[in-house]
Amino acid sequence: MKKYFLICLFIIIFQSINAQENKTNETGSWYTLVNKFKITDKLYVSNVTQFRLVNFIEDTRIFLVVPGLNYKLGKGVTASAGYMYLNFNEEGIRIPAVKHENRIWEAVSFSSSLGKIKVNQRFMLEQRYLTKLDGSQIYQNRFRYRINLDFNLFKLKNDKYILGKISEEIRIRSKSGFNEPQFDQNNFGVFLGYQLLDNSKIYAGYQRNYYKIPDYWGDHLLHVMFTYDFDFTKKK
Repeated sequence: MKKYFLICLFIIIFQSINAQENKTNETGSWYTLVNKFKITDKLYVSNVTQFRLVNFIEDTRIFLVVPGLNYKLGKGVTASAGYMYLNFNEEGIRIPAVKHENRIWEAVSFSSSLGKIKVNQRFMLEQRYLTKLDGSQIYQNRFRYRINLDFNLFKLKNDKYILGKISEEIRIRSKSGFNEPQFDQNNFGVFLGYQLLDNSKIYAGYQRNYYKIPDYWGDHLLHVMFTYDFDFTKKK
């Protein structure tokens, strides 16, 4: 009961951020592939590939790829840095004002546990170089804080578990440095998952994205995630 109380409290606190009135809501779906390539016990390369669709599953609005280099500094602490490329299509109710974006990012993640719940907190800084539809370029900084809760929901007859995941991230943008910070996005998701192999999992669930550009918008999304890890430290 304590676990489910904490989960419900987590949802209530962070959903209070979505108190502003939305201009409109839009439906869509995200499809995410996450890979990790373990090089040593402390060093690994990561990559995220994602398609973001609107009109539920009809039109691709954003394609992105996120390679990164990660190093475990100590127990539960990982430092990361990498690059992100995003390509935008003029689809959906809210037509993107950006053609593509190049982004440099740095992050520190902290892993811990709360009873049987695995907790991961990530603090990220981004340097964003955006090219608008007219060819002009703008620069923004952004700070992101994300917390993930992972836990087993119930055991199946094959001794595997149905997995649960709750994710919450808030993003704050600024034009230069940390001057004049503004609310950018709040992303909340709740997912069910299943471990396919020792190095592979699949999740699917509901995601609610809430953002301001310049009005408040909200998206209701189906998000499907597939993870597959490679371990190059194992002997053949």
